[in-house]
Amino acid sequence: MPLSRWSRRHRRTFGDKPPEPEVFLEEHRTPPKPDYYYTNKKGQCRYCGGVIKNNKGLVNKRSSWHPECADEYMMIYHPGETRKRIWQRDGGVCAKCGELQPRKSRIHELKWHVDHIKPLWEQKGKKFDEIDLSYWKEDNLQTLCTKCHTEKTSREATTRAEMKREWWKHLNSSDKYVFDWTVGRLINGLVEIGLKK
Repeated sequence: MPLSRWSRRHRRTFGDKPPEPEVFLEEHRTPPKPDYYYTNKKGQCRYCGGVIKNNKGLVNKRSSWHPECADEYMMIYHPGETRKRIWQRDGGVCAKCGELQPRKSRIHELKWHVDHIKPLWEQKGKKFDEIDLSYWKEDNLQTLCTKCHTEKTSREATTRAEMKREWWKHLNSSDKYVFDWTVGRLINGLVEIGLKK
């Protein structure tokens, strides 16, 4: 059962249309919604697409979620729910240094962080059907203190930069030209519509 309750601030999304993009580029913090999420059928789970049955074995037309699917959906797509579950599991103890962090703090150094063990940037740029949802599940999450999280993030950024340099070395000059031209064109387009200054 989700730890967060449904309230008016949650938007009703039953029957919404799916988004347009085919490639998962910028918003790699949350994965794309499953195809069944955009269903119009009552009695079909919006997460797994399976039929929801009542106690008598008939299709339950009043429900849109299996209880376990609702749990998993809330864990993956709602950061507040994720933080509550990780706090409940770890109790604010840093997975690396073992230091106990308070649940809430205004002091930056005392805040606890939910960290993805396998970094999310590995899923960036993949098509919807290529994405591995295990990157967002509870097994891939850990509690870290601010210091340990900063160190891990720094190491990952260094690794990413090295990978980018290696990739850039193996491009021939015409590929580099096309890449620079495409990026320049994208930036000019953003400037024209006023998203970048």
